[in-house]
Order: sequence, then C-alpha cells, then structure tokens
Amino acid sequence: MSNPWNGKVVLEAFWWNCWNTNYAHDWYTYLAKLAPRLAAFGFDGIWIPPPCKDTNAEPNMGYTPFDYYDLGQKNQNGAVWTRFGTMDVFLRLVAVAHANGLEVYPDIVLDHCAGGASDPSSPFQSDNQQYTLFQPIGYTGPGTGRWSRNWLDFHFNPQHWHPKDDWTPSPTNNFGADFCYQGRCSDSGSANSNCAARSNARAWLTWFIRQTGVDGFRFDDVDGYPPEVVEDLLYNAMGPGLEYFAVGEYVTNSQSTVDAWADATLNRCGTFDYPLRSALAGMAQSGGFFDVGNLPSQQQQNRVKTVPFVSNHDTAHGTIQPKLDPDNPRVALAYAVAMTVDGSPQLYYEDLFRNVAPWQNGTAAEDIPARPWLVNLVWCHQKLAFKTGDYFVRYQDSKQLLILERGARAIVAINNDGANWHSAWISTAFFPNTYLHDYSGTCGDDIWTNGNGWAFINQPPLTYSVWGPTGVSGSFEPVSRRTVQQFEMDDDLGDNNALLGYGGKAITGVFRIAGAIWPAAGSQVNISVYVDIPQQVDFQMLVPSSAPVMALSGAATANVPLSTSVNVPTEGRYILQARLSTPTASPARLYIKTDYLGPSQSSFF
Repeated sequence: MSNPWNGKVVLEAFWWNCWNTNYAHDWYTYLAKLAPRLAAFGFDGIWIPPPCKDTNAEPNMGYTPFDYYDLGQKNQNGAVWTRFGTMDVFLRLVAVAHANGLEVYPDIVLDHCAGGASDPSSPFQSDNQQYTLFQPIGYTGPGTGRWSRNWLDFHFNPQHWHPKDDWTPSPTNNFGADFCYQGRCSDSGSANSNCAARSNARAWLTWFIRQTGVDGFRFDDVDGYPPEVVEDLLYNAMGPGLEYFAVGEYVTNSQSTVDAWADATLNRCGTFDYPLRSALAGMAQSGGFFDVGNLPSQQQQNRVKTVPFVSNHDTAHGTIQPKLDPDNPRVALAYAVAMTVDGSPQLYYEDLFRNVAPWQNGTAAEDIPARPWLVNLVWCHQKLAFKTGDYFVRYQDSKQLLILERGARAIVAINNDGANWHSAWISTAFFPNTYLHDYSGTCGDDIWTNGNGWAFINQPPLTYSVWGPTGVSGSFEPVSRRTVQQFEMDDDLGDNNALLGYGGKAITGVFRIAGAIWPAAGSQVNISVYVDIPQQVDFQMLVPSSAPVMALSGAATANVPLSTSVNVPTEGRYILQARLSTPTASPARLYIKTDYLGPSQSSFF
C-alpha cells in the first residue's frame, strides 16, 4: 500500500558539510547510488540540499544562493558544479529516485541571497546593504543571466522604508541581503503581489519544477518573509491542488505561530513541528523525569502538512539546541512517537546511518551501516500503514507510559522509566479477539484483544513497542515511475563558455545544446519540442561524439509540438540539441520536454 500524500516518510539525505571522497563535489551521485537502499527501507521521499549556485560554488552548502538559474551548469563563483554536483547529475538523481519510487524535495532558499557586488545606485554605502547588485552569467555573456537584482529588490527600499521588524531584518544580516516581497509586509495592498522580487521568484520556481521534475519542497527560513509569498509561488508553480509535499522551516516553540503560518499559506505548505520536537527533546534528555502523557498536547493543531521530526542538520550541528545522540535510548522513544502522530515524519541522515569514522566521508552507499531499530520503525510505519488509520491517544494517565494508536493499524507504546515496567488496558479500534504482534521485537509474546476490543499493553523499561495484526511480513516493492524534465533554450539561460555549454536561443545552421538526460537501457524516451513563434525545427538526441539516436525535423508551435519517441539502446548521458531549419529565421526560444525512465540501479556512475 502506498502512503497517503500527507503521511510520507521522508529522509533528510544530507548533513551539514556533507561530503564523500568517492564522489567529490558529487553528493547527488552518492544519493543516486543510495536510492535503491532507501527504497528498500520503505522511504517515500528524500529532502536534498539547496541546488542553486552559492556565493562560493564548491565549499558552500547552498544556503546563501547567488544565481537561482544556475543548478551546476554555469562557470561562475569558482566552478561549474555546486558542492553537490553538476545540473546533469542533479537531473539524473531525480530520474534515479523516481525509478526507485522515491520523491525528491529540494531545499528552497528565498528569504535571502548573497554574493552581490556593490551597487553604486544604492544609498547604503557604509555596510553590507550595498552588496545588492546581482548580474549572473547568461549564454550571451557576463551579466546577461536571468533574474538580475539591485538594491530595490531588498530591504530597505523606497516601498518598505522603516526600521527592523518581522519582514525587515537589519542591513548586516550575515546570510546576505533579504528580499523584499512587499505584499502584506508593507501594508500596501495586493498591487505589490507583482513586485519585481515576487514576480521573479514565481517565474523561477515554475521554471525550476519544469526543468528538474522534482516533487515537493522544503522552504528555508520562512519566518523571514510573508507566508502569502509561499502560497503565491506554490499556487502558480504547482496548480490549485494540495496533494504534494511542502514544508517550511519556522523555528519556534509556539503552536499558534506555526499553525497561523500554515493557515496563511492556505495549507499549500506545512511546517516542521518544532513545538513537538522541543517536547520530544525534553523527554530524550530527561533521564526519566518527564511527563510523557503531555506529549500529544504539544503537537501543532494544523496538521494538514505538518512534519514531525526528532533531529535535522541544524539540531545535529548546534545551530538549534539541543543536540540529541541517536544512540540515547530515549531518542528511539522520541522517534516512535514522531512516526506515529499525524503528519509526514522526517528522519535524519546521521540518525539513520552511523555517520562516523570509518564510514563518514569515504564509504560506498551500500556499505554505510544503518541503525536497525530506525530501519524497523520505517518498516512498521509503512507495512502496518500507520497513516491510513485515524489517530488516537489511548493512554496518557502516567508520566512514564504513553500509548497511541493508528486506528486498527498499529498500537505504539513507549515507557520512559529506566527501571520499571508499566502497563495499561486500553480500548482499540481492532476487532474483538484480534491477535497482535509486536513488530519492534521488544515483546516476545503475541497478545490479543478481548471480546470488547480492549488490549493489555505491558511495556518493559525504557522501550517502545509497535503492535499490529499478526502475519504481516515482506519487503518493499517500490513502483517505478517516469521523469518529466523540460529544457528551455534562451540567451539568458546557460553559459556558452562553461564545461557543459548549455543554453542560448535556437539559431539556424548550428545545433545548440539544451541539456542532457540519463535514461535506462531499452527504455522509451518521449520528446516534444515547443517554440513561442511557429518555426521549422531540427532536433537531435545523441550520445556525445556519436551519431544521433533520434533525429527529426518539422514544424513546432507553442501549442502543437514537434514530437517523437525512441527506445534508447543503452543507459547513459544523452545530449539534447536543436536548431532552426529556415535559413532566414530569427533566433527563437525553444522548450524541449522529455519524458523518460531513469535506471533504478547503475554500474555506469
């Protein structure tokens, strides 16, 4: 059974300064190699680092973005690639993840950007606020890239000129200049929904989804700009529906604050459940002196897209306290609760895997050991279909024992007492006389519900249990799916002097390269070529330095594409290139839409 859209199990698939010497500047390929294991564990999706070119391409983690349209295909800020790889391997990761039944959720940083030059038109010339001139590279040269910016796009500006508040941090923000999206943050009405920064962000996210084929998003630092911006961008980029994963990082222990933020996005985006995490961390550090019966009341109330969690890269590396040791047995209790309450639980890479020497930095994806208890919790969540059952708090009258149920799917109990057993009779949604097995392995003997559907739970010290109907077994068989990625050819995209040389409008006489895909051997690739103004187009798909695998010519318009399909003979990198057929045609913007199946596993990378 596949997980409901709002009950996915997500892995944060990186840690701060993540690195693997086998895949230098290529974390995306490491994750592609890891994808079959994650699918076999039962994960629904992976949260990956920010993909846009940072202020410093190679060392930085992507949280101070410079060029949103550079996913690792332009030679700027020190390299073509980002810390995590080129655009080619990013797109390949998405295709490989999809082939393994995994969704991909990149980190999106839209509160701020960095790396700008000093803006001579800015009235701020004495502090960091002057570095607000952004002129990215484009195909036609330096400074011709899409989404240039100047001081008017940031706080402060004439439309938003007042002291620091929620939407206007100080000019000395260490993460770079903060965007001014106007809107409600300037109390100047809906007309400002089309301010330059907001229009550009909206256009970028739409382009990004079409280019990459990603499935959802983690929005960074959302308390720094108005929530209606996220709602606006998601509506325009994803359409009016709500059934996709999206979560915002709003660091607060206030339930009402995160609830109000999610409400303001019209539930297009949820929040990480920091209030619940604070309580879970308190339990983990309590030494047994914590009222676990109080945990359910700590979860936020808006749970349409809430994401319960125990640790992430910020908590693990000191940005947000407290840091939790995954080998602390009470952390296992915290995860058992986070996996059971409403929402899409997020696990952390360094909790799932033993990310320490000798495995950290240099291990093969298949060799790094995982913590069996956490693998088992994912198995239980998925095989027992936790989130298809209603959520019940069955017992919370003890400071040490808490019992939760996903209606007629699973009963989860935790005992925070390090020395004593605790027990309780509970009502359940299971049928009377149903045999139940503890799939955590803590309790050896099966139990059954009585004639009224009640069950007796007797929990050993400092453990959790997961009770479900007997006889559930087996591994996961992920449903492979195809990937759709669209390559736009325009003069303000790509870089003519970069290693990859992608971009530029289509012209006559010479093929220009739109990009590359990585299909599985023997699979069908579907191609559609669109153009703004009707044109005669020549298109080719080929392996580098080889004859075309696909070649076609004909008319293309904005609504009726030039289309074809081909079965590729071998797995690998296939170049997409096009030109205009008519000798007198003016350069034209083309869109090459691809639909293909990536390999689920590969020995080619």
